[in-house]
Amino acid sequence: MRGNSNFYRFIFLYLKEILNLRRSPSDATTNMSDQTYLLILRLLHIGCGIFWAGTAIYVAFFVEPAVTALGIEGPKFMQQLAKTNRFPVVILLAALITVTAGVLLIWKLSGGLQTQWLSTRYGTVLTTGGVLAIIAFIIGFLVSRPASMRIAKIGKAIAVAGGPPTPAQMDELKMLGKRLGTAGRVIAVLLIFAVIGMSIFRYAG
Repeated sequence: MRGNSNFYRFIFLYLKEILNLRRSPSDATTNMSDQTYLLILRLLHIGCGIFWAGTAIYVAFFVEPAVTALGIEGPKFMQQLAKTNRFPVVILLAALITVTAGVLLIWKLSGGLQTQWLSTRYGTVLTTGGVLAIIAFIIGFLVSRPASMRIAKIGKAIAVAGGPPTPAQMDELKMLGKRLGTAGRVIAVLLIFAVIGMSIFRYAG
């Protein structure tokens, strides 16, 4: 029983530490409304960020190799993934919320991107992590999203035709799969470094 109490106490202290916001030197007297605003942004940023980064890493380093190993069946799996529960849209939405909340957090904590704050180790590490996440989002929006939409469109055309995909469709699906794989790995690596930055920025000051 005592062991369970210690465990719950550890979880409480851990969550308290995660949600504890380090105050910016330029805004040392944050009022209650500001704290609520920052708390909401942080919850959105952390929650959606965990989902986005975790999914990106899992797909890039586990799903994609499995798809490649499936050979001719791989593109079919990607078709199904692209249209299951609107997967590309969900990921894009999670990424958008993560980036938007992160930008608003940095803006607030830095007092409007003040040079003094950005020049600190704390500010530099946090901003660098944010920039990496933004780059990952841009790649996802400009490369992964169009490729996923095209895969879904080809899948619908194949379903309407009621037969196996044509050689041209298979070639395009393979090409799109490779494009998604490359983009996915780049995004995953960027997010890994972004997560590392977000994890250590509190101790960089």
